Amino acid sequence: MKLKDIGEFGFIDRIEPLCKVHSANIVRGIGDDCAVISVSPELNLLITTDLLVERVHFLLDWQGPDTLGAKALAVNLSDIAACGGTPKEAFVSIAVPDHLEINWLENFYKGMADLADKFKVSILGGDTTRSLTDLVINVAVTGLSRSGETLLRRSAQPRDVIAVTGSLGDSAAGLELLRNSLEVPETVATPLIKAHLSPSPHLLQGQMLAKSGACNAAIDISDGLSSDLNHICKQSGLGATIFEEKLPISKALRQLARRLSVDPIDWIINGGEDYVLLAAIKPDKYEELAQKALIEGYQLTEIGRFESTVGINLVRVSGEILPVMPSGWDHFRRKATSETI
Repeated sequence: MKLKDIGEFGFIDRIEPLCKVHSANIVRGIGDDCAVISVSPELNLLITTDLLVERVHFLLDWQGPDTLGAKALAVNLSDIAACGGTPKEAFVSIAVPDHLEINWLENFYKGMADLADKFKVSILGGDTTRSLTDLVINVAVTGLSRSGETLLRRSAQPRDVIAVTGSLGDSAAGLELLRNSLEVPETVATPLIKAHLSPSPHLLQGQMLAKSGACNAAIDISDGLSSDLNHICKQSGLGATIFEEKLPISKALRQLARRLSVDPIDWIINGGEDYVLLAAIKPDKYEELAQKALIEGYQLTEIGRFESTVGINLVRVSGEILPVMPSGWDHFRRKATSETI
């Protein structure tokens, strides 16, 4: 049996029993956006880490080093956002191939530092080593959240509103444009490619959800709506129904789908790397929270409901009901080449 036979999440399920917890102050270990450690009766420490590998997660000729540096930090900040926390410190480790110039590396760190400054994150060090082939980037970020406000995946309830804090599918469509060098108008291509290369972590939205008292569970959409919604369903022991007519779709995505004569639903459901938040909202609190989000300049869109019966279904505009399988990004079930990145 190989990793490709069970996939990333099958592997995580197999090793979870080996990840021992020896301290009573561990609130959450493996299986969430962040590890959560109680450091006082009022505060939790959040810790997350992400690994990016050239030709698996990115190609160097798709963006400048500053853009890649910012994204390497942003994907970690998104995990802190999913827990409703405030990021504090970052640690950066890189394995560098011989062909990269010092100027490239300096600009990589500059892009990361600019994003860190925006969210007042301190970069405190890390490790550097040589790579014989590709660039490898690992970033770890710490954060803080109030003990009663830390958002996890396992607490969704039947009838909770499924809501997202932004549009879906743009990043996957941007990847499609990059991967196939498609010629489309700049007004269509630019926002979609930007969504893929320069994601913006929804930290303020996550903090709003955490402080509201209306949010039972949350996750960031990194692997795709189908996979990340399934994570909440699995850990909460629930199912879900989502409605195609309610899915927030950007103007650029609609235009690209029309130009290519394709159904955008696969980008929306399975694309991944949207880095918006998916939340379980108490049904009697959703309208009030959505209005508050609108006043504060955020997007909060209902796309469905959690159900007591297991399984995820998509109700299409036609009325057809389709089962949704978790088919988002899985590192080991996809061939890691520049053609499938």
